[in-house]
Formats: sequence, structure tokens, C-alpha cells
Amino acid sequence: MVVVAVSGQPGSGKTTIAREIARILGVPLVSSGTLFREMATKMGMDLIEFHKYAEANPEIDKKVDSLAVERAKAGDVVLEGHLTAWVVRPYADVCIYLKASLETRARRVSLRDKKSFEEALREVTEREELNRKRYLSIYGIDIRDLSIFDLVLDTSHLSINDAVRISLDFTCTSLNIKYSRRIC
Repeated sequence: MVVVAVSGQPGSGKTTIAREIARILGVPLVSSGTLFREMATKMGMDLIEFHKYAEANPEIDKKVDSLAVERAKAGDVVLEGHLTAWVVRPYADVCIYLKASLETRARRVSLRDKKSFEEALREVTEREELNRKRYLSIYGIDIRDLSIFDLVLDTSHLSINDAVRISLDFTCTSLNIKYSRRIC
């Protein structure tokens, strides 16, 4: 059984890299970010509004995080989300943290979400601060403390293929798993 947790900054490549690791390892991907976005949509809120709502309603994060823990306990999964690795660390075989420069992340979010660079920059900055405050308040976790991670990777100047390859090489080496080097 394998449990890989991928966390990181907004726009750092978490979902893309986690999806590829899951695909190549042949295990499901569980994305806390997707669940969070789905909850926001159901409540008729945009992402920033929902982050603010979650700040005043800690049960939102606790629900998302409890689902991640349940899935981690079951095994054979790649879990992805901002806080996921901190929450599932006791059950994870490998924890990966992705980061990138603020400008790089804002550019990626701008392209992905079809927003202006300025709007994406504002959103990334605000989401990061809201996440930091919420996780500190709810769990006493400082998301700037990366000491729980097995691999911290700056994706600022890496292609998706290179970031996936580095993450996958590290994961497979750590778990003594062989895989085909043909990816993406």
C-alpha cells in the first residue's frame, strides 16, 4: 500500500503533479482542493468568499481533512491539498511540498482560471494568507514550517514533466518502486 501526500502553495502545481503521480502509480487521486471548490460552488460562493466563510466555520476544513485522513488510512492513494500533508502525515509514506515564486504562481493561476494577472496575484496572495490563518487557528499548524516534508520542490523554473519526474523519482526511490520513465 502506498500513500503519497502533495501539498503546497496556490498555483505551485500541486494538482497537476499529484494527478500524474497517481496515474503513473495506478492509484486514485483525492483532491481536497476539488472538494473545497465543490463545496463553494454548492453554496454559491467564489473561492475567496468560501475561504472567508471557512475561516468563520472551522467545520468546513475539519470535514475536508477528515475525509483525507479516512482515505489515507485506507491506503493506495495520492492525496492533494494545501493542508493535506500536515493532516495525513501519520499515515503517509511520502509527503511532498511544492512551492514557486509569487509571480510564477499568479501567472499560472491567471492562465488556468482565465483571469488577469493582477486579479490572480490578488487571489493567490489572499488565499495563502487566509489558509495560513485558518490552519493556525484550527489546528495550530504553521504552514510555513516545512519540517514534516520528505521533499520540498521549487517548481518556478521547472517544466511540468521535470517537476513530475523529480517528484516521482523521489517517491519511487523512497518506496522502492520501479516505474517506466516515460511520463506525461
